[in-house]
Amino acid sequence: PPFPRSSPPLPSRNLSPGFAQLLFPRGSMSGWAQWLFGRGTAAAAAPAAAGAEAPEAPGPLSSAPVEPMDLMCPISACLFRDPVMLVSGHTFERASIVEFWRRRPLANPLGTGERLRSAQMIVNYGYRSQVDAWLQRHPDYTPEGWSSRGGVHRCTQEELDRQTAEIESAARDLDDKAAAEAAAEEEEARRELAAAAPRVYLVGGTPDSLHAEYLGAYDREPELVNGRLAYAMAGDADKMLWFSSVNGYWHAGPRANLGGPRGWLAVYDRAPLPERVAAEWQVGSAHGGGWTAAPDV
Repeated sequence: PPFPRSSPPLPSRNLSPGFAQLLFPRGSMSGWAQWLFGRGTAAAAAPAAAGAEAPEAPGPLSSAPVEPMDLMCPISACLFRDPVMLVSGHTFERASIVEFWRRRPLANPLGTGERLRSAQMIVNYGYRSQVDAWLQRHPDYTPEGWSSRGGVHRCTQEELDRQTAEIESAARDLDDKAAAEAAAEEEEARRELAAAAPRVYLVGGTPDSLHAEYLGAYDREPELVNGRLAYAMAGDADKMLWFSSVNGYWHAGPRANLGGPRGWLAVYDRAPLPERVAAEWQVGSAHGGGWTAAPDV
């Protein structure tokens, strides 16, 4: 049988400029990225028109130094000031990763976003020294995103260890809260299911009586399907009523399709019980040619 579809919204992702170094290795991004990120002053020189006056050569101080992208935090896209390395092996600006973890506790900003086993942060002395050496070579330059060249406290390892313990404690508190909320929702769902009617009715009429054989009384099955109750037609257990978590539709169709996204009658409604469905039902054509509204069901 055909199955209805609901187009989910396209996911949106905010990608910090620093991530580009991972997406475009070996310098393949250098041209457009320098323009996009405002790094450097490279520009293509257009040939002078015939008879046009040649432009004046730029002065020696007209261009800012190009900041090394391998010394930039992937989150802030700014040069490191207080770089720390995580258990994943990635290095971030301490303030940036701490703020990120306030929104997504212990998640890895790079890769798949998997949860890290620990919030341990280690001072990355190598990156510190490289940034300091670069700044010494450019004594009159303040990197982009920095308010000044000095005045930022760099944590000791002892300070990082204390902050690690605080972050992990806060993450455990959030986990406990989420677990309690999930348990409460599960208990509420159990109460709703226990109070559900043992028999429901799919009544009315379909256009041209198409698949009208699926209209009638349905009795509750003992086992849940996709976390919802499923129902078998009274007197014909091959005809079923169920919810599909694949597409968010309630379906009426053959038992062989139980739990899946295919049925002959369908309604897009995530109501926990069929008696709470408020949306309009549809009926599938006999030859898989599409769906027709069934407002009388």
